[in-house]
Amino acid sequence: MKFIKFTSIVLLALSLGTVSCSDGEDGAQGPQGISGEIGDTGQQGEVGENGADGANGAGYDELTQYGYITMNISGTRPDGVPFEDTATFKFTTAENPISNFSEWDDVTYFDTERFLSTPDHVYQNSHIYLSLAILNFQEEGMEMGFETFGLSDYPVVGEDHKYFILNANDNNLINFESIIENFTFDSSDRNHATYSYSFAIPAANNSSGHELQVSGEVDVYLLEEL
Repeated sequence: MKFIKFTSIVLLALSLGTVSCSDGEDGAQGPQGISGEIGDTGQQGEVGENGADGANGAGYDELTQYGYITMNISGTRPDGVPFEDTATFKFTTAENPISNFSEWDDVTYFDTERFLSTPDHVYQNSHIYLSLAILNFQEEGMEMGFETFGLSDYPVVGEDHKYFILNANDNNLINFESIIENFTFDSSDRNHATYSYSFAIPAANNSSGHELQVSGEVDVYLLEEL
């Protein structure tokens, strides 16, 4: 009898254990964990060095071997707006590199023409021309002044994106006030000539319709005309 009761108790306990181990419904989702800290960002690397300059294109040295003319110019545009502009003219033509000096009737002439870019008779024709007349060249009492100044097809572009083409020509500059300073000439160094200049171009002689103030520097190597 005791064995039967004991067996019944064991079976009952096993039944309860089986019921308690059966799958139940999932509980509610727990709260989200705290986010981890953001790591430090790395430092930006240093800027690398500039690469080497590229080589000049074919023909560059030949077209620039005789030196250059700088130009600073100021005045008033045709629409009445003041302007200032600067440029360096350093190219010659391959056929006729006008960069020479000659003597006529006791007057020595330094004739120099330079283009703004590689010259082309149709599309790249912006150039400057200076003819410097010198009395008593390399002697005591030497005097000098410009016989001719020419500026052709030079585009003046404003900050307002408006432009006009400036042309100027004066064949009587020797009669106007012109300042020529720092003149040097070295015949032993390929006739190397340097000087600075400044003068005014009357309104009637340029396409702006107003007086121009022109200045700059000349650093050229001159050929001697026979």
